[in-house]
Amino acid sequence: MQATNLISHFPKTKMKSTDEKIITATATAKTVAQLLGLTDKRVRQLGAENKIASADKAGKYPLAKVIRQYCEMLRSRAEAGSITSAKRRRLEAQASVSEMELATRRKELLPTAGVLAVWTARKTAVRDVVLQSGLTKKEQDALLAEFEVDVADYLK
Repeated sequence: MQATNLISHFPKTKMKSTDEKIITATATAKTVAQLLGLTDKRVRQLGAENKIASADKAGKYPLAKVIRQYCEMLRSRAEAGSITSAKRRRLEAQASVSEMELATRRKELLPTAGVLAVWTARKTAVRDVVLQSGLTKKEQDALLAEFEVDVADYLK
């Protein structure tokens, strides 16, 4: 028989591409653990908790599926963390408001409108006294310029 006839008698097998090999690859818990930075015990635990695919009867894990599921698990944890962060910020803001309300009741904080009203009245009274004094116009202007402070800028 010629060589060409011999080859035609063997069944043709399709060679798997690299992508197909990766997608269908399986690995032990130890190998999966090394790839994911976990212990093999933790890999088995995640499989038992259905967070990643379980091992087959031979103790092999479907590698691509396990990696995808593990990434999804980490992503969902990160999203939960951002929700927790938002809740923490909300609680801190509520605590800050409560502290300000308590300080106001203790008269440790004053309302801005009240402070402005008192300051404006005092400023007007001082201005009247200066203008009625026997000082020269130049002296009056110099004195009033020093006292001309816009308290609203300090209350912001």
